[in-house]
Amino acid sequence: MNIIATTNEQQSTFPQVPTGVHKARCVNVIDLGTQENNYDGNVTYKRQCMIIWEVPAHKNDMNGEPLTLSKFYTLSLHEKSNLGADLSAWRGRAFTETEKKGFDITKLLGVPCYLNVMEGKNGRPRVASIMPLPKEEAMDDQHHDSIMFSIDDYQKGDRDSFNQLSEGIRNIILRSKELSGSHDFGDSNNGTDLPDFTDSDRVPF
Repeated sequence: MNIIATTNEQQSTFPQVPTGVHKARCVNVIDLGTQENNYDGNVTYKRQCMIIWEVPAHKNDMNGEPLTLSKFYTLSLHEKSNLGADLSAWRGRAFTETEKKGFDITKLLGVPCYLNVMEGKNGRPRVASIMPLPKEEAMDDQHHDSIMFSIDDYQKGDRDSFNQLSEGIRNIILRSKELSGSHDFGDSNNGTDLPDFTDSDRVPF
């Protein structure tokens, strides 16, 4: 029997959001803690977060739920940071110097937008850019529960939001500098409520 190695990677069988511009809504804001980054042998530690959107126009054929897209960020509003650039584009204006000193990204929960989706290097869809959704544009009701996970809340004993996360995201969090060595893996639970973003006279967050 032969065992053949090739350069071909197995294609994902999971349904994926197609490339293009899509209406979306933020459903998860996840604090990943301080993660190790190893680039060419240079190890650094950066606080990271993850944002997840649902895309109502594209459904999972298996369960009828909207497909989701996620993006990892360094938790920084520095002018050269991806998070700062994406959020500024999403809200339609730059952050003030006061906002840069401390902006609560949980304000993103429930906020709609347009996502420009492109094909990544691995062939999977990636969020290339974000644009605000005009207030007159219709948007489907949110399907997935809003989840906000904070390392600080976890360390204070609040496990509810952690228990709602996928195993893969849990494992990333447990590798963080803050929680490495923790053996409390939580259990299962359900979602939280949406904040109110009905004031049309201000930016969405």
